[in-house]
Amino acid sequence: MEKFQQNVLETCQNLRLIDDTLFRLIGERPEVCQEILRTILDDKELEVISSKAQETMVSLYREVVLDVLCKSKDGKLFNVEVQKGNRNNDVKRCRFHLSTITANNTPKGTDFDNILDVVVVYITEYDVLNNGQSVTCSEMCQMVNGEYKPVCDGAKVYYANPVGKDNGEQKELLELFLRKDAFTNEKFPNLSSAMRFYKEDERGVNIVCSLVQECVNEGIQEGKRKQAIEDAIRMIQKGFNTEDIADITELSEKEIEGLRK
Repeated sequence: MEKFQQNVLETCQNLRLIDDTLFRLIGERPEVCQEILRTILDDKELEVISSKAQETMVSLYREVVLDVLCKSKDGKLFNVEVQKGNRNNDVKRCRFHLSTITANNTPKGTDFDNILDVVVVYITEYDVLNNGQSVTCSEMCQMVNGEYKPVCDGAKVYYANPVGKDNGEQKELLELFLRKDAFTNEKFPNLSSAMRFYKEDERGVNIVCSLVQECVNEGIQEGKRKQAIEDAIRMIQKGFNTEDIADITELSEKEIEGLRK
């Protein structure tokens, strides 16, 4: 751990499950995802056979990076997302995730009967729906005689947060997402074990620190690239030729020509 700067170590110590950096490591463990999904969905029989963090999918012109994508024994797909700030339209974001996952996992010519069921579990610090519940299941419904009834189209979203007014095992789990320290909770042994590894075991701490450092470096490179693009646009407006702009900004001539359009 000595090879990492103090600020990186402090960042690692302050990471919580609700933070993408730590959750992507936790999410690579199917047994942990199973524990989380069984609790939030209130389904003790659910079996997770695989989980993958940072799964990238493309839907026409937009790319989406899923925090964790799990597959259950019965073939259902579960996208588990963690979100801290409420800068997005969360409900429409979940709708987009449902459609993107469905499209990317439906081979050409698939009968509609064979389209996989998809569930998004959306875990936030805040109450997305403002209904005071720790967990709320949302699905497509039809109105029959003034009463909404499920259509059962195989797509659901579970909005989950630790600030609900109710109590129970679901809220107990969700409150763990806000803790910075390692913990031991007998109800969630796999999650507890993973947190202790990444918070207290030197091997785990090194893994987290390496990931944090990688994210920092990516942020620096992204900032440099953004600045280079801004500089290139200004030079284009001033009449600089493509070759000179490429020499100064280190952008490719193809990228610069794209900025001229």
